[in-house]
Amino acid sequence: MTESCEICYTEPAAWEADSIEEHVLNAHGDAEPSVRAIYGDRFTHLFEEGADAAADDAAGDGPSVGGGDGGSDLGDSGDLDPVSMDDDGEMYGRKWFLIGVGGAGNNIVDAVLMRRDTLARNHEDRARIWQGGLAGYGLLNTNIAELEQTYYAKELKEYSRNDLLSNSIIGFGKQGYSGMGYRWSNGAKVAEADFADGSNPFRDRWDMTSQDIRDAQAVMFVHSVTKGTGCGATPVIAEKLREEVMESGLVIDQAILSSVVIPSEGGQQSSVGGRAKANGVIGLSRISRSADAIIPFNNDHLRRASTDIHPRIEGIERYNPPEFAELNKPLVAFLEAFTMSSTPQLTDRDATMSIRGSVFDVADSFRLVEDKYPHDMAPEERPAVVLAPALGRLRSDDISESSLELLARNTLLQNRLADFDPSTAWGGNFIIYGPEEQMTDVSEFVTDGTLQEILNGEEFLDASSRSGVETVDVQVNQLVIPYLDDVFMWGTLWNPRMPSLESMYEHAKRLKDEGQTVQAEQIRDVWNEVQPLFDCLGRSNML
Repeated sequence: MTESCEICYTEPAAWEADSIEEHVLNAHGDAEPSVRAIYGDRFTHLFEEGADAAADDAAGDGPSVGGGDGGSDLGDSGDLDPVSMDDDGEMYGRKWFLIGVGGAGNNIVDAVLMRRDTLARNHEDRARIWQGGLAGYGLLNTNIAELEQTYYAKELKEYSRNDLLSNSIIGFGKQGYSGMGYRWSNGAKVAEADFADGSNPFRDRWDMTSQDIRDAQAVMFVHSVTKGTGCGATPVIAEKLREEVMESGLVIDQAILSSVVIPSEGGQQSSVGGRAKANGVIGLSRISRSADAIIPFNNDHLRRASTDIHPRIEGIERYNPPEFAELNKPLVAFLEAFTMSSTPQLTDRDATMSIRGSVFDVADSFRLVEDKYPHDMAPEERPAVVLAPALGRLRSDDISESSLELLARNTLLQNRLADFDPSTAWGGNFIIYGPEEQMTDVSEFVTDGTLQEILNGEEFLDASSRSGVETVDVQVNQLVIPYLDDVFMWGTLWNPRMPSLESMYEHAKRLKDEGQTVQAEQIRDVWNEVQPLFDCLGRSNML
């Protein structure tokens, strides 16, 4: 039986062609991005060899679609960068598959991709961080107009509106493609509709390859929990990804992380209580069912950090909304450092870029915190770990104990990328990195434990202040990164108290206890997921 076309959804009887390849060439020969997105590199040769290739292949059955996955076979432009391949031609060291959901998620992943391309365009060796760190990426949204304005759609994929409808829309054929507003339940419904009756858009439609997703160390969802798509659709998609895409039967599941923008304390919605706070609680709780870790970012804190942490991202002012372009820069820098934590595994051995030092896998950034949960709590009942993000910078050639104290203060107090109290964290993971001449001096303070003592001090993690027998675990890693001018410290702190989250929780709790609205009823429906997540914030809840 001859297969139907997955681009135009027509049957062979409607073609003026004798084979699927001849039909693709004749009907879609002027839409190479669509062919790449749907069929990967199965038919790429048609654009080079033309009709003769189609005629030759018509004599046989042709290759099977996508190795059984169907849908897209390419996570990006389709060309494997040589720096991300080993001597046998196999991809290796790929840390993330990035999925940006909704307007905020689309903008942030756009900024990551522009940062990657900025480094590559300027021939910077640090381009290898992203070239080897990304297994693939994709944007999803319910709003076609937002998708059309992205760097991803306009420059990387060169997608038309019809291309986006089939490759990036949530709720294809089930909604009007104008967004979900603040209705998270609508976002959830259209995402669920994509998977109804055995459908699987990861396999059949979306511009993401199942094998690319499985090849990554972890999947990182990037979204907000303020409006309908990011808040409502992301948890559904994450759950379906774990069920439908990730390999079953593994002893340890592949990690799923959520980088999420939470309502700002200074924002219009949060200052009056409002729907954004309730959405935030619901969205965080629902994503915690499928994600292993949640990294919350707060725009107020990103704004402060942007005066000190501002990586060069060419084109960001064009593709990110003006009010978010600067805010997204420290967030991208944070994700770049997280990606860099396993860089020694992904740079080719002959590269001129010499990144050296201790590394850790994605799971190392949060797995240790599981030791602190009650032993009788089933793994599936444990909430996702909240990883509070921070990124600091030391502008000094002098490396001393006092300058490292200044760096710790800059990281944990000045450049927190969300609102948190470091002295209430269950522990933390840190990377200190910089140029070789400065890291030589830094290494002495890491090796003799001085830097760990600074981080454990009263002003910062206050590790000696705890109840019970469990310790506050602090991990310090160091990397030598050529061509940096300053020393940086990256950190994630496990389950600290976060005043902005507590404010959201208290607002939701009042609605649950006293509200008689649809919103209040929705909160009551998910409260069994809300309580465990928020119960684990703060050291008083550590066993």
